[in-house]
Parts: sequence; C-alpha cells; structure tokens
Amino acid sequence: CTDNLWSDQSLETDPDLPPGWRKICDSLGTYYWHVPTGTTQWQHPARSTGPGGHTEADGDETLQSPAAKHSAKDRPIPSPMASLSRRHSLSWHGDDFQHSAEPGSKCFAVRSLGWVEIPEEDLAPGKSSIAVNNCIQQLSNSKGQGSAENQGEGQDLVMILKKDTMSLVDPLDRSLIHRQPILNIRVWGVGCNNGRDFAFVASDKDTCVLKCHVFHCNVPAKGIAKALHEMCSKIVAERAVASSRLPRAATLEPISAEDLPLQVDILEAVRQSMQTYEALYIGSLPVPRAMG
Repeated sequence: CTDNLWSDQSLETDPDLPPGWRKICDSLGTYYWHVPTGTTQWQHPARSTGPGGHTEADGDETLQSPAAKHSAKDRPIPSPMASLSRRHSLSWHGDDFQHSAEPGSKCFAVRSLGWVEIPEEDLAPGKSSIAVNNCIQQLSNSKGQGSAENQGEGQDLVMILKKDTMSLVDPLDRSLIHRQPILNIRVWGVGCNNGRDFAFVASDKDTCVLKCHVFHCNVPAKGIAKALHEMCSKIVAERAVASSRLPRAATLEPISAEDLPLQVDILEAVRQSMQTYEALYIGSLPVPRAMG
C-alpha cells in the first residue's frame, strides 16, 4: 500500500514545532498532532523543558475532534482525528471551544458503552480491579445489543475534568449529560486488553445503586486515569494543608458516617500505583564475593 499517514497532503512540516508534533490542515482547519501520545490541540505547541531535561509542549488542554474527510476505504490508516461515532461533524471548533474551556480543564473524546450494576462486595480490596475489568469486558463484548443494562450505549461524549468534577457533555449542543463529583468516585480503571477502555464506579444519586460506567476512548485511556490520579492527589493535599491550619476543634465540614467510606476509598485510589512496606534495618557484613 503506497498511501500512508506520513505522505498525506494534510500533514505539513513546521521547523518551529517541538519533536513529535505535526501540523495538520484539513476541513476542520489547522491543528497540531502529538504523534507519540495521539493528543491534538488547536494552539501552536511551544517549547519548554520538562522533567529530566526532555523537551515538551506547553499547555495541558487537549481537544479531540472527528474528521470525516477520508473514509476507511480511502485511507487504510485512520486519521489522528478520526471520530468514534458515525456522525459527520461536530459543531464545536477550535477557537470557540478553546475560549469556552476554563484554564486547567482537560477534555477527552469518549464513547459511552453503557453501565452495569456492581455489588458493594466487589469493591473490596483485592477484588475491585477484577470487578471493573469484568464490567469493561462485558460491555465491550455486548456493543450494539442494546440490553436494558447498557443504558447510554453508543453515545459520543466529551469528558471534561475540571477541579473536583468530571462532566460529560454532548459534543453537538454542549448540553450537560452528567456531572460526577470526583470525590464520590469509588474506583476507576483502564481495561487490560486494548488500553482504550476506561471505567469508573460511583453510586447513583437517585437510587443509591453502584454503577460501573464504561467508555471507549480514541486515545489511550491511561491519560484519563493519570489526570484523575493527579486531581485526587491535589484535592487530598489541599485538604490536608487546610486542615493543618485550623484549630483542633474546627473542621472543614461536618463528616458523617456516609462520608467516611468515600474518603477512605479515594485515598486508596490515589495510592493504587504506590506500594509501601515497613522494614527494620538490621545491619550489614562484608563478604568476599557475591553469593546470590
């Protein structure tokens, strides 16, 4: 096959771009694609020095939009802006959406695969990751069947993470579909098969039923998990600092018995990627050689 992404006429070289970035011009306008991560943005990426002296692009906000310019028949390799939906275009464009998004927010294009009810006992330590992955597998394998449990299946959404809230917005009319306080999320995870399925578990505010909501992403879902991890760490740190500045008799807010499990769960979620072990150092002795 002679057609490939690198020979596409929509790709332009720009000597001012940081390594890994490509300038793309198509029917949507001009935008910039970061090849290693698959993220796209409307503003020109600027050079900056990141951790370890690596060159990175400034700006945390990313925007995923569909491009219906090329069909699968015309382009064997999908466009980096390919949509998950069959809709031909979205009504929000670069400048308009960029101005409306608040600084510090992060946006991800996702497709809802629906939700399934999950029992409380499945969220016990050591079982939650298995339970969430089972939900991901169940909904991924039942796409298109439209079962009663798979409510919201197939709906394209924009997931916006901002401060302490996850919002799901319709990309066509920007109407709010769902708003989820991050502190009320019990657990989240990324599917172990393709790495592009994301799920979170939270209690329904009306029925109090625990629901595992599953989404398919057009970029690696670890980006959402990482953003949530960073936001939770920031929330916990800010609360710890605020509490340390208050007298012992004062609290930030009344804590009820219903609040305690949520706070414990979120702390555990923040620490999922870190294991700590207590150890007692006994000492050392010189040896003539390594003995295994």
